[in-house]
Amino acid sequence: MRELLIVLLIGAAGYLAYDDYYKQRPALQQAQAEIQQLTAQDNPVRPGASVPGNPTRPAWFQKKLNESSSSLERPTPTQP
Repeated sequence: MRELLIVLLIGAAGYLAYDDYYKQRPALQQAQAEIQQLTAQDNPVRPGASVPGNPTRPAWFQKKLNESSSSLERPTPTQP
């Protein structure tokens, strides 16, 4: 008897969860469509527009790279 009651409670909880999801599903789909529209407006892709393959680095970043690479190339002093 106790096991039957537990199974019925689990079934009822599952049914209520599914029912709640089913009712909210159109709202979720509408929200996803709105998000896609907003991102399409923020990032318009124009025909013929090219995306650079190798974007240029900022000057400060390139300077840091050059400094760090030169420090890597320095020979290290050996201990006698």
